[in-house]
Amino acid sequence: MTIAAAVATMKAAQVTAAGAGLRIVELEIPNPGPGQVCIKVKACGVCHSDAIILEGLRPGILYPIVPGHEVAGVVDALGTGVTEWRKGQRVGVGWHGGHDGTCPECRRGDFRLCRNEKNPGLSYDGGYQEYMLVAC
Repeated sequence: MTIAAAVATMKAAQVTAAGAGLRIVELEIPNPGPGQVCIKVKACGVCHSDAIILEGLRPGILYPIVPGHEVAGVVDALGTGVTEWRKGQRVGVGWHGGHDGTCPECRRGDFRLCRNEKNPGLSYDGGYQEYMLVAC
């Protein structure tokens, strides 16, 4: 006998390939890993950078991807080790979504110029969805 577990899902606007446009898909609501939070997205801005991702005008875009880097929402779940945020707290996410801390720029404290910068909607799924993961 096989028992199927119910999986919580959400809607997302996803791009499957350069030039393919946005498509509404059903995805599993993500669970935060260590050092991450899951945000319930309340609003997401639309930016020209999203059009660049839709059209594949930047090298190295890995599809499928959910665009969106101007996000407002509330913390829905905390990953292990997260102590500076709490469930229900209002948050915003912008273009700079993480840095490596090891490149010369980061070692100088110039995180905005990180050689391995992470960007929501480009490096990982962004805010054109009901829930998203963000590194703390």
